[in-house]
Amino acid sequence: MCKPFSKFFSIRLSSFVFFIICNLISIPSIAEEKKFDLQVYLTKKQALEIAFPGAEKIDKEIKWLTEEQKDRIKKFTYQTTRENRFTYYIGKKNGKPMGYMVIDHIIGKSFPITFMVVLNVDGTVRDVEIMVYREPRGWEVKYPSFMSQFFGMSSDSDFRSINTITGATLSVRAITTGVQKAVAAYRVLYLEAGKD
Repeated sequence: MCKPFSKFFSIRLSSFVFFIICNLISIPSIAEEKKFDLQVYLTKKQALEIAFPGAEKIDKEIKWLTEEQKDRIKKFTYQTTRENRFTYYIGKKNGKPMGYMVIDHIIGKSFPITFMVVLNVDGTVRDVEIMVYREPRGWEVKYPSFMSQFFGMSSDSDFRSINTITGATLSVRAITTGVQKAVAAYRVLYLEAGKD
């Protein structure tokens, strides 16, 4: 009676030990994926200097969204707008706008990426820069070879044409989504404002 029970118990114990060892081996790789890796590339002051060189004044405007405006943004981006407001920085020279800048945060794989989008008065993209990156991988999106793909794009552009970067797919998708949302919001909040 004892031998079969002992054999059964031994097999169960071996299986349990194997299960524990396998799970302990995989824990470091899971922890590594969630690693927070703060990389600051631009401060807000530096971002404003890049966006508006030679500006005499920089105004800040907070635009609150109506449900109708959220629906309009969704029409251009095919994504739900969860934001209730957008904050724009407007560089001015001789009393006229030089352009508009949005600073936004969007989740990459696990953590937010802080970036800026600079728009010309007509709503086309003039510049995109990563300000703060917090992921252990995918930071290649900061390179001009990737960011320059957005230059000249507008809310009517096909953002599916943006080329991805091997090893940075989630960061590429996040930035593409963020830039598309920024140009769509600008169109709705500024270019279409007051038009009926």
